[in-house]
This record gives sequence, structure tokens and C-alpha cells, in this order.
Amino acid sequence: MHAPAGLTRIQRRNRGISIVPALTLGLLIGGMAIVAGPATPAAAAVVPVVSPSSIAALPLDAPDPDIVLSNGTFYAFTTGSNWGNQIGIATTSNTDPQVGWHVLSDLPYGSSAFPADGDSSPPAAWEVNDTPTSPGVFQWAGQWIMYYDAVDASNGRYCISVATASVISGPYSDTSSGPLVCQLALGGSIDPQPFVDPATGVPYLLWKSNDGSSNSPSTVWSEPIGADGVSLTGAPTAIFTIEPARYPWQTATDDPSMAFAGGSYYLFFSGGNYLSDYYPTGYVVCGGPSGPCDQDEASDPILNTNGGSGGGSVFTDAAGNWWLSYQTWASPSCTNYGCEGQRFMYVAPISLPPLGGPAPTPGLPVQRIFGQDAIATSVAISQSEFPANRSASAVVLARSDYFADALAGGPLAHLVDGPLLITPGAGLSASLDGRVAGEIGRVLSPGGTVYILGGDLALSPTIETVLHQYGYLTQRIAGSDQYGTAVAIAEAMGNPRTIFEATGLSFQDALSAVPAAIATRGAILLTDGNVQAPETAAYLAANPGDTRYAIGGTLAAFGADPTANPVFGQDLYSTSAAVAATFFPTATTFGAATGLDFPDALGGGVFMGTPGHVGPMLLVAPTLPLPASISGYLFSDSQMIDGYVFGGSLAVGDDVAAAL
Repeated sequence: MHAPAGLTRIQRRNRGISIVPALTLGLLIGGMAIVAGPATPAAAAVVPVVSPSSIAALPLDAPDPDIVLSNGTFYAFTTGSNWGNQIGIATTSNTDPQVGWHVLSDLPYGSSAFPADGDSSPPAAWEVNDTPTSPGVFQWAGQWIMYYDAVDASNGRYCISVATASVISGPYSDTSSGPLVCQLALGGSIDPQPFVDPATGVPYLLWKSNDGSSNSPSTVWSEPIGADGVSLTGAPTAIFTIEPARYPWQTATDDPSMAFAGGSYYLFFSGGNYLSDYYPTGYVVCGGPSGPCDQDEASDPILNTNGGSGGGSVFTDAAGNWWLSYQTWASPSCTNYGCEGQRFMYVAPISLPPLGGPAPTPGLPVQRIFGQDAIATSVAISQSEFPANRSASAVVLARSDYFADALAGGPLAHLVDGPLLITPGAGLSASLDGRVAGEIGRVLSPGGTVYILGGDLALSPTIETVLHQYGYLTQRIAGSDQYGTAVAIAEAMGNPRTIFEATGLSFQDALSAVPAAIATRGAILLTDGNVQAPETAAYLAANPGDTRYAIGGTLAAFGADPTANPVFGQDLYSTSAAVAATFFPTATTFGAATGLDFPDALGGGVFMGTPGHVGPMLLVAPTLPLPASISGYLFSDSQMIDGYVFGGSLAVGDDVAAAL
């Protein structure tokens, strides 16, 4: 690294500080008005309280800090300055994000998010050099993505661009030939911030219009981000516009940042003038990432300190606690760069409900279905699903020790009107587990069919012999591997017209898909991670008219079949929530099982497709907090009245069941 030659300190643009009359929330985009109606927050919101710090977290010029946690380390992305040209990066590995900060290079220079030559040229050719500001960073589709704004050399307005990197610390690359967003008629587009909706797993981009060059009112906009993480889909929606006549502090909507906490969506932003010691932070409560947002937060602003306290973002630590980053002029008497002022980075706790939130409906009845181990739990699920003796029409049998052949069996079990039971694989035992044999005898009349999933190496032929002795028919459904077995199951089901694709390298995405596949009369096929399995490809080619859903992102099924309808989130839990929100937006019941092992969710998914308790299979961790995406889904479904937990308290803790 080398010290940048001739580097000049960036003079941040005038950020729309002129006050204009309040307008009705309905602005024209390409001749089309996109209007957010009255706000309907998802749940009763709390009043956020900020406990400001008296000591700067990073006593260097670090404006517009956006803080991200990755693998136990916090990263702060800031508007560029001497120590980090264009966009700077600082880090701390302390569990307390208020302490331990240092610039990425540990030198007075060289901590830029962009390559080393960024001191002499802009990140993208269309930009004016040394104008990038206000980064917003998140991880999506297997890469790190940074949105930021910069001056467009062709028109002099601030516009939004996007850069990517393989690791969070960069370097980031921007290959764009022009802005991603640039609302010239509204004074440009600035302060981008990504937000992933925990209720659906869908990412959104938030930003503000008016870089200070227009009389248009400062407005916050939202638009869904595409599956690739770097494009936008749909149309921009205006979700919040300042009303300075009612709220004099609202002269701008700088650095909008959204949080979902306790069932409510909070939009934080900065008002006032950043070139002064009055630059407060306030908030509004929104109905969702696409708004609308109300204007009745009487407590605003919630943070106002000498030297200003805006331009930041909200984030969580590893324990789910919320924090607010913000900037403050080092001296309240020097609030510009003409007097060599610096905007130090501060971090303060903010009193929002911890990530994961409280239970969606206090006292919501949740029934636990379990046995002493995975096999006993599958028997308990069968007994709950088919309480009357000899009431099943068939049984589907899979191995208990490995998931591959079993993943596609859920929809088959529903189709043949039987439970999905598990028994040890051939490598562990050649015998049918006695408890399973007893349950088959209880639930299925002699002469009924037991469908065996997988070849002889999966479940021993001895099991077939025993079942024949008991008077049952057997049908083994198997391919040369898990991909072929899934295809064989789909063919045995009569080639359904709806296909759910999920990776066969892990079990979580496929298990989340089981109730949805049952509800749509579909089948589950497997991909080889983000590469299409030959058996699956051949089946899809032979059935070109099928509706296809890819459950999992670009590193999983959607990567293998990018022409399928994608349903996924950032992790296994948010993918589970995304499936639930897509296929069961108004369910009255839900199922939950651990996301760390497969047997409980395997049988539970079939149970959740049975009439009387049709709903999603939600994957959770053994301990609290609930994944934010799961609690978000439950909060979003006002018709939910009860639920089921599959597995014992070691699989899903009693505290998790209580929170559900």
C-alpha cells in the first residue's frame, strides 16, 4: 500500500437542507404515481431510547458509518477520508462495538474499500473522482455487496451505484457504465442502504431523493433487490416524505436505515443540517419495507448531541442487541472542513427488542410431538397424524441415519395417504426397528403397501422380507443416487406438474419445501448444490411445461436452475421463512423443528400437509433467540392460532417452544 498522492478531503454535498412545503406522499416516476397509503405497522412499536456515548468509537473522520458484523468482527464502512480513500473500512473484533476500532490497514492511509489505484480514479468511469459517500453493505448470493452514491460526471448530481467483493474487506469492484438509480427530476438519489425483510427473506434497497440541488421534499424510497443482489426489480416506492411544517426538525431524510424488531418496522433517518451542530436522528414506524410509514412519533428526535448525531445506521451484535452508529463533529464550534473539522464515529445502544423478538401472540397454543429419539418421534408423529388404528392407506419408509433418499419422500407419503416412518439404514442394521414395525402394524391393514425409499445399501432387503411375512406389499423406489431416487419418486407420483428443486447436498431447504409441495400437489427434485444433477436435468427436459420453484439461493438450487421461480433467504432459517411467506401467507397453524438435523422435520413436514393442520414447516435453532426471519413471518400472519413443535427439548428447547 502507498500513501495517496494529492488526496483532498471530501467536502460532502449539501444534503437537501432547504425546507420546502410538505406534499402529499405520491410522486411521479416515469409518469406513474406510486403512493403509499395509511401506515399499518405490523405490531405495537416501542419508543426507541438511545444511550449516547461520551467517547468516540473511532476518533477519526468517519462520516456516514454503516456497521456490519461478520464472523465475530464488526466492519464500519464510511464516507472516504485521508485514511480510507473513496470509501473507508475500519474494524473491531471486540464483542462490544463501542471499543477496539482501528482502520483496516492500521496505517494513516490505505484502508479504502476500493483497489489501491482508487486515489487517482473513481470506482466507476462515469463518476467524479473522490465523490463516493454513504456506503450500505450486505452479503447476498455468495458475495459482499456495497451500495454507495457518487457524483455523475454527466449531470453533476449524486446518483447510486453498486460494487461487489468476494470477502467483506474487499477490494470492491464497480463495473457499471452508469448509475443504478438517479432521480434527476427530484435532485438525484443518495444514501443507499440494503435491508433484508426477516418476514419474507426479500432484500430491499432504501435511499433518499434530493442531494440538496432541488426544491423537491426529501423523500425515502424503497425497491426490491433482485436475486443477484445488484439489480433492482419492480418500481421504486416512496415510503416517507418529510413534513417540516409539523415537525420542524425534519429538514432532510439523510441515511435512512430500517430495523425489524419486536414485530415492527422502524425507519431511522437524520434531519437538520449536517454542516452544523444540530443534526439529530429520528424515526418513523412503517408497515413494512415498502411502507407506508406514519408520522406520529411524538418522541422525535430520539438523539441530539452537541456536534450533531446523525448520518448513521442501526445494526445488531452477535447476541441480537441493537446499536446505532452515528457521526459527531469533533468540535461543535467547527462543523465544516474549512476549519479542519472531523466527524468522529460514535456507537450507542438503542432500546429495541432483541433480534428475534418476543412471541408473536402471547399464549399461542403450541403442541410438542416427540419421542425419546428420532425414530420414536417419527412414530409419535404418525400416531398424531393417523390416531385411529388401520386408518392409513400406505406407509413410506426411509432410513433414519442419512437424509439423501428421504428428502423427496414427503409429498409421496401424502399422496398415498400414509405416514413417513424411519428406521436405521443398512449400514447400521439389517432389521426393521421394532417400534416402527409395531406402528406399521397399528396404522396399516395387512395387504397395504409400504414404499421403501432408496436401494439395498440404504435399507436392507431383509426389511422387505419381514414386511412380506407380516402380510404387507412392498415397493422399493430407488435410483443410482439421491438424485435418481428423487426422480423415481416423482415418476411414481405420476409426474406432477409442479416441481420444487432443492439442493441434495444438505437437507434444510428440501424439508422447508415439503408442506408447500404437498399444498401444490408437487414433487421435490434435487440439485447437486448450485450445479444441476444430470438425473434432474433429464427429468425437467422431459417435462418442459412444469412450474418450477428453486428453494435456496445461487449457491444452491437457484444457482442450478436460474430459470426457476426463486424462493430463498440469506440462511436456512430465512429460506424457511421465505417458503412460508410465499406459500402460506395466511396459515392458521405452523410446524417447527430443528434446522440442525433432518428426521423430525421429515415426518413433521408430512403432518403439516394433512387436512386440519395445513401450514409451513419452520426451521429453528435449539436455543433462543428465534431467527428474526421466523418471528417476522409469525408476526406477519395475523390469522395464526396454534402450532406444533416436532422433537424433544434437546432438539427444540422449551424456551424456543414458548417463544413460538
